[in-house]
Amino acid sequence: MVKKIESRSLTYIPEAPGPHPILCFLHGAGEAAADRDGEQLQPLARVLAHRSPGWHAKNATPFVSRFLVLCPQLGRTRRWEPGDAEWIDPLVSHAINDHGGDASRLVLTGFSRGGEGVFQLASASRHHWPTIWAVDPALRRMPPTPADDVRVWVHYGNDQPGGENMEAFQTVLGLEAFSGDTSARRLVTALDEDHVGTCVAAYASAHVYDWLAS
Repeated sequence: MVKKIESRSLTYIPEAPGPHPILCFLHGAGEAAADRDGEQLQPLARVLAHRSPGWHAKNATPFVSRFLVLCPQLGRTRRWEPGDAEWIDPLVSHAINDHGGDASRLVLTGFSRGGEGVFQLASASRHHWPTIWAVDPALRRMPPTPADDVRVWVHYGNDQPGGENMEAFQTVLGLEAFSGDTSARRLVTALDEDHVGTCVAAYASAHVYDWLAS
């Protein structure tokens, strides 16, 4: 069982005592609260789509049972930008100070635009994010490169937005193809899945959650 808190984000807190590693998930373009014109599209619960980490927390699957899961939602459809750290950082601080989050084990993950957005957010956050997990990142632009001490894992499929930039992205980040060895700090996994299928499959990878929590 988990406790749920709603405040422009969903927060799932494990029942076991902390400190808990924090897993913060940034959603894709289709899960914002409203479209570009501000017309209401869907509720906060939309961030649980495509079996995201929030979906796994809500359904108490074993994958995220050890994590405190944060799922912020953008107010309208747009890209995640460095400036979003201004409102997400307090959510993280609240999780650390009031809900047993472990400040030394922060994981930033995201799908599609959120997969690109994790690099934007980490570049401006006052928190240090030692681990980034990008799932089928929408590479219509090249995101900021994380510091050398940041671990990175990227999953991508056969229908990745901006996939033509994936090779250059891998080179810049120094990603190594995952072959079963989780001791590497920069990893990439190619999945034979479409865009949504990549999200579903990646977030059901038990070995990745072990790597995240290590």
